[in-house]
Amino acid sequence: MTARHSVEKLSRMAIYIALGVALNLLESTLIPLGMVIPLPGARIGLANLVTLVAALTESTGFVWSVTIGRIFLASLFSGTFLSLPFALSLGGGILALLVMVNLRFLTPRVFSLAGLSIIGAVAHNIGQLLVLYLLMPGVGVLTFLPWLIILAVPSGWLNGVLASRIIKRLPEVGKDEDQ
Repeated sequence: MTARHSVEKLSRMAIYIALGVALNLLESTLIPLGMVIPLPGARIGLANLVTLVAALTESTGFVWSVTIGRIFLASLFSGTFLSLPFALSLGGGILALLVMVNLRFLTPRVFSLAGLSIIGAVAHNIGQLLVLYLLMPGVGVLTFLPWLIILAVPSGWLNGVLASRIIKRLPEVGKDEDQ
């Protein structure tokens, strides 16, 4: 890998992370979905749009770096680092990424980008509830699952549609050879 290629890759990574952090903070402050939907922490998950685009245009290592970097920086900027919201975000992000990275090769043969996004959104919610259950064991935590899945479908669909439009407009320079 040449020095120029390394700088270009690092620059793309920084842009993805910055976009993810900005979307996370924007959604946290300007779109308080929790005020409309009576579920704690209910969100559209716009920052996951960045993960979805990166998962379909970049290498596996790249998308892991973007996702983990986005989660850590967003938690630092929002003041939630090493708190419950940080743990939930990390757990959800890791499970969603594991699922989407392993299923991305089936897009568009088996399901659409919106379908992959919905699966990722459901996995994200399951990951969050697993972390919550580990930190606060009790059957009551799992009662949120059906409601979170219901919310994951429209938010996953929205992110999938947006990601599809973004990817169509991206130049091919974003593709890594080691994908």
